[in-house]
Amino acid sequence: MSQPTIDMHIHFGAPPDEESGCYWSKDFEQTAAYYAMLLLTKSLFKKVDIHRVKKHLIKVINTSKQVDKSVLLALDEVYDSNGQVHKEWSHLHVPNKYLAQLASENERVMFGASVHPYRNDWEEELDYCLKHHAVLCKWIPSSQMIDPTHEKCIPFYKKLAQHNLPLLCHAGPEYAIPTSNNRYNEFNNPRYMRHALDQGVTVIIAHCALPYFWFLDNDYQDDFREFLKLFKEVEQHDWKLYADISALTGPLRADYIDDLIDKIPQERFLFGSDYPIPLSEISYNRSTHFFKWLWFVLKMFFEKNPLDKNYDIVHKMGFHDKVYTNASALFAAINSKKQ
Repeated sequence: MSQPTIDMHIHFGAPPDEESGCYWSKDFEQTAAYYAMLLLTKSLFKKVDIHRVKKHLIKVINTSKQVDKSVLLALDEVYDSNGQVHKEWSHLHVPNKYLAQLASENERVMFGASVHPYRNDWEEELDYCLKHHAVLCKWIPSSQMIDPTHEKCIPFYKKLAQHNLPLLCHAGPEYAIPTSNNRYNEFNNPRYMRHALDQGVTVIIAHCALPYFWFLDNDYQDDFREFLKLFKEVEQHDWKLYADISALTGPLRADYIDDLIDKIPQERFLFGSDYPIPLSEISYNRSTHFFKWLWFVLKMFFEKNPLDKNYDIVHKMGFHDKVYTNASALFAAINSKKQ
């Protein structure tokens, strides 16, 4: 039996909802990601709520012809170093329990957990996620105000390594979910994941740490250089290091694609979309023939399912077919039993 194609990077988000525990902040409602959510759920002139978001995302996942399973990502709240939660610093919260429930109701949905390493009950929360078949743990250091080198992360890393639960860590610029302290933007640099790698954690660097706005993202060029440096050291340190290729279809990331394919082994790439962050039909095409390029753009324009569209664009970029199924083998190695 062939391994399933998995989109391992899809976001969920909703306005304050008492039943699910989801919420987003007023600051989040000023971002492009918020307006993308309104547009995609046809809520520009209607009140957006969790039911509209859920209905839309499940429909997209269930109607995909190319993607067999999709990982919906939770996002934990912000905690300080004393283990106290700060809702006033948290701009998007998607509880683990809510997404675990969604995954249990739909065989095409996989549960992507998020546990803040500073919370006093982190081990109990992580055990809950493992018990409910989480396939990864998601961090956004800037938004969640996490310093991956903090001493509180060490026992967390050891637990992840014991269970082979991958840590998906955002890298590079973060324009979708705000931070309440700009000092934490620095921790989106992949260099800070060395501690996790040295502890034996399976680390997935999201978006290949690419700048979003090409050379205009001057502050984040070093993130990509550090990303490449980590992969040069993989064999030397025997690190379990991977990269997801979500959100590579933005038009200003095209110049980095050939470099990625040339320098990173294809077995280290994991397929993802970053949906509902928009993608672009004109982002990349290896063909130098204008009419072939135009035909592909038109074909993608009329492709209704965004996950299928992302699949086809990634294929056109020249990535090996194995990138679509690499996550399947990685997730199969997770040990959800207590050790």
